[in-house]
Amino acid sequence: MTCVFNVAGCIAISFYFSWRLSVVVVFSTTPILLIAGFIRLRYERKFEKMTWQVFSESSKFAIESIGAFRTVSALTMEDNICNRYEQLLCRHVNDAFWSSIGSTAVFAFSDSVALLCMAFALWYGGNLLSEYKLWPFNYCEYKRADAGT
Repeated sequence: MTCVFNVAGCIAISFYFSWRLSVVVVFSTTPILLIAGFIRLRYERKFEKMTWQVFSESSKFAIESIGAFRTVSALTMEDNICNRYEQLLCRHVNDAFWSSIGSTAVFAFSDSVALLCMAFALWYGGNLLSEYKLWPFNYCEYKRADAGT
């Protein structure tokens, strides 16, 4: 809840000081950042769910093997059980590795989008400064100059 008030306060202050910059930045970058955050959260949950499912399968196998310890040791199948468990884990780790590469790419993209939006805001603000439509220090003079045009 605090985050919502912080964002709303920052937007209100930005509109007070420079409505041109605020309109462009808020309405162009906010949807992009929200979409990037949604995609990031979706992939994170998907990866978490996949990891849980994958390792629950190997855990079930280990629990069954330990539960049937007397049968396993009576038939001298310890090596077979250990090899099978190792194969399950290696397969799951390999699948998780390739899935994590995809998730890492999505995370990198979502972080890069935020930096791209910041760069856009700085570029547009710089253009407003160079065209004297935005004044960095003398806000009162900016208001008088803006009222005169």
